[in-house]
Amino acid sequence: MADLDPLAFAALEGIDRDRYVLAIYTLQAETSDALAMAQALVVEQTTGTWTAVPQETREVKERSLGKVLGVYEIPDWERERPKDGGERTLVIFVAYPAANIGNQIPELLTTLYGNISMIGKLKLMDVFLPPKMLAAFPGPRLGVEGVRKVLNVPDRPILCGMFKPCIGALPATLGTMAFDMAVGGVEVLKDDELLADPEFCPVEARIEHVEKALDRAKKETGRRSIYTVNVTDRPQEMMKKAHAAVKNGASALMVNVYTVGYAAVQELTSDPALTVPVLGHPAFAGTFFEAPTYGLSSSLVLGKFARLSGVDMIIYPSPYGKVPLLRERAIRVAQELTTPLGHLKRVFPGPAAGMHPGTVAQSMRDFGRNLVVGAGGGIHGHPDGCIAGGRAFHQAIEAAMKGQSAAEAAKTHPELAKALALWGDTQGGSIYSLLR
Repeated sequence: MADLDPLAFAALEGIDRDRYVLAIYTLQAETSDALAMAQALVVEQTTGTWTAVPQETREVKERSLGKVLGVYEIPDWERERPKDGGERTLVIFVAYPAANIGNQIPELLTTLYGNISMIGKLKLMDVFLPPKMLAAFPGPRLGVEGVRKVLNVPDRPILCGMFKPCIGALPATLGTMAFDMAVGGVEVLKDDELLADPEFCPVEARIEHVEKALDRAKKETGRRSIYTVNVTDRPQEMMKKAHAAVKNGASALMVNVYTVGYAAVQELTSDPALTVPVLGHPAFAGTFFEAPTYGLSSSLVLGKFARLSGVDMIIYPSPYGKVPLLRERAIRVAQELTTPLGHLKRVFPGPAAGMHPGTVAQSMRDFGRNLVVGAGGGIHGHPDGCIAGGRAFHQAIEAAMKGQSAAEAAKTHPELAKALALWGDTQGGSIYSLLR
């Protein structure tokens, strides 16, 4: 048994909550001393190294050492464990001094999941920031209420349409698609995450064609639509592109959050010259949360940390489409985006990928009205084109708002009827079934 340091252990009620970041981990490991393993975790992430050093004094520990607040085993053995040994499943509750970290996301992540990310089956399940640290993050500039005000949509879900094909189209083609999508009722038009700034379809040209198309559509329909142009790039280049995009008339911005990093996104969302809505995309996020025993929970990756970074809307996998995410996990992400969190505004959740009008009712039952309904193929793939595709989504949304089934509404709405006939009124399959 290893020696335990009393300074590395505490009760939650015995620490100053305003001075610590709290974290919950699950750990699966073969160990005969769970307490020593938990202590090693907080020591590694704060003051210590693999051996004792003279400079790690009591004064240093009292100032900066992390604390184990609880170690729990599942099952909760009390008298003895099975003699065959094997992996133990532990839940470890710890506290890190906020003064070690400062009010920044990179060092927060380094403390929460730095070197220990390489020790084995360890997953960060949740994080709780002290009020003073939370107050230092601006969060979303517009959030749910601000985006609703921009679009003049006070109560129902927002319809987001993605350009398809994902990449390869020319700016003029995107302009034509944009006009049809906007006429069909798409309120947020989104670049695909793969469409950054290629020579055949540069950002500046896309803005010119798409925004002009949206102006024409507004004159025809009286409704406003916005275009989230993808400015993903190296941080410095991303900021240059974002400023140029807004100067050239871009009505919104989009960024691949997990390839540029939360801190770069925070630069984008907190820049006082960039006041348009910002939409985040989850490409690469699966590397952080997909493994059941490694990484971070999806509710942190897609939810709480994305909200700290300041996006106003975020697309992420839905339980009903082509990319699998458990229903309760997708709902938990939405809760992290919309539940009260200090002064931070709510973020529009956008469970998407493989969505079609037949998934709208279930989506609204699970996520409510503060929802971005995101679709690409479900709009463009409609038998009568993307104007009809957008209208079919709105018809499904309107029916769900009234408590009417999509099948019933389809009796008087041909666009919805054709969508249901093509894709059904049930959940879609996963991407894996599509690839078989």
